[in-house]
Amino acid sequence: MTQLDSHSGMPISRSRLMNASGWSVADLKEKTVLECGSGAGRFTEVLCETGAKVTSVDISSAVHANAASNGRFPNLRIVQASIYELPFPEESFDFLFCCGVIQHTPDVEKTFKTLFRYLRPGGRFCIDVYAAIIAYTHPRQLLRPITKHMPPVKLYALVEKTVPRLLPLSMRLSAVPRVGQCLARLVPVANHGYLGLTDKEIARNWSILDTFDWLSPRYERPQPRRRLERWTRELALREVSIERHRGLYVIRGTK
Repeated sequence: MTQLDSHSGMPISRSRLMNASGWSVADLKEKTVLECGSGAGRFTEVLCETGAKVTSVDISSAVHANAASNGRFPNLRIVQASIYELPFPEESFDFLFCCGVIQHTPDVEKTFKTLFRYLRPGGRFCIDVYAAIIAYTHPRQLLRPITKHMPPVKLYALVEKTVPRLLPLSMRLSAVPRVGQCLARLVPVANHGYLGLTDKEIARNWSILDTFDWLSPRYERPQPRRRLERWTRELALREVSIERHRGLYVIRGTK
């Protein structure tokens, strides 16, 4: 619930979804949307508020958190399933949204291409993935060979203890003129100073959650831009745009 706009009081998830996708409320209203890898539902809430008919999928038990946060929406269907085995007819959705997911799957190309089986011809999509040029140079890569094998409960407790100590240092470094963002990257904690979160407790909790998400996944496979371009050509996708948003490549267009 921490990262839902209804909890933070700021349109952070809404702005990210709309800016990344280029979609509007009018585009989505009454349309069918497949959201893959919903997590606790921060983007599910935004999609439901547009009036779209949302099907939100996650393979993990996060579906229960999503249901607790967003079960009030009558236009929401939550399904626990693997992207590779979705229980839906092919070409049955008008929109496809997949954020923060595919780099954490065992076969990123297979995941990317499988998603499009469920989007109708002419349907619109927005998918993001870690940019290799940014992710592979991040200091978390020095920690992940250890942390990805740790029991999640133990790792979360460690992150919860460590982040409040390191986050102030990261914030101070990020404030250095010109080179602040580069210096802050030397500290392996998620720094959300650019979001403008004014509540220190919420900012700390966001940092804890995202630092844990950096360190815990079994797989992390960032992608180079040229590979993404090749995949979109092989699928004959149209009106494709690939833009770098901070450490992500955002791929959007039409099937």
